[in-house]
Amino acid sequence: MSRLPRFLAAGLVAALAAGAPLHAQPTAMRAEFAAPFAAPFAAHTEVIIDGRMWSCVGNACTTPSSDPRPAVVCRKLARKLGPITRFTTAAAELDEAGLAACNQDRK
Repeated sequence: MSRLPRFLAAGLVAALAAGAPLHAQPTAMRAEFAAPFAAPFAAHTEVIIDGRMWSCVGNACTTPSSDPRPAVVCRKLARKLGPITRFTTAAAELDEAGLAACNQDRK
C-alpha cells in the first residue's frame, strides 16, 4: 500500500510540471494591437471601442487582440480618438495605403 501514495505523488508532480508551461504561454504569446497617435494624451486614458478596452499612455494606445481585421479596428479607433501615425499587430503593420484608409474618417 505504500507504493500507491508514492505513485500518486509522482504523478501529481509530473502533471504539475507538465502543466506549468501551458499556463505561462498565453502571457508570453499575447498578441496586441498598438497605435501611436500624432498628439499625446494629457493623462492615462482607457476607452472601450466595440467591446475592446484600449489603454492609452503618452501618445500610444494598446489592446490585446484577437480580431483578424486590423484595418477595421484601426479605423474605428481613429474615428474615436484622432489621427493614427502607425498601426501594428503581433504579425504585421498597416502599410501606407492601409494607414490612409484607417485615418480617412477620423474626427
